[in-house]
Amino acid sequence: MDTSVYTGERFVPGIEDEMLTVEHMQRYRSVVELVKGKRVLDAACGEGYGSRILADSASTVVGLDISEEAIKRAQENYGDRENLSYCVGSIASLPFENSSLDAIISFETIEHVDEEMQNAFLKEARRVLKTNGIFIIST
Repeated sequence: MDTSVYTGERFVPGIEDEMLTVEHMQRYRSVVELVKGKRVLDAACGEGYGSRILADSASTVVGLDISEEAIKRAQENYGDRENLSYCVGSIASLPFENSSLDAIISFETIEHVDEEMQNAFLKEARRVLKTNGIFIIST
């Protein structure tokens, strides 16, 4: 495992301690049934491990992150599923059509951005989610 990618800002599987790994993985595993058969965005997906977990039950998953390096590693490490893709982008301007997603998952994101970005993200989430869509965040 290349530990040079670890900066402390984002969770990197295999570098952190076991309890932190369990905590991060459990967040995603706890919503797998909720996204079953749905079109899902994993917003601020980081290293992409969670998007891969969601892809086990969702119809499609897009992992989005502002970091080009993180997206490159996500594609290399987890991009082995037809229903899973990764893209570079901002939570303030989601690259999706209006009312096109069934679910947005965003774990440990909103506390890392300022209030303006938080409000932009919430507005974008409302725009891209279908009327009966779900938005799940943790902080």
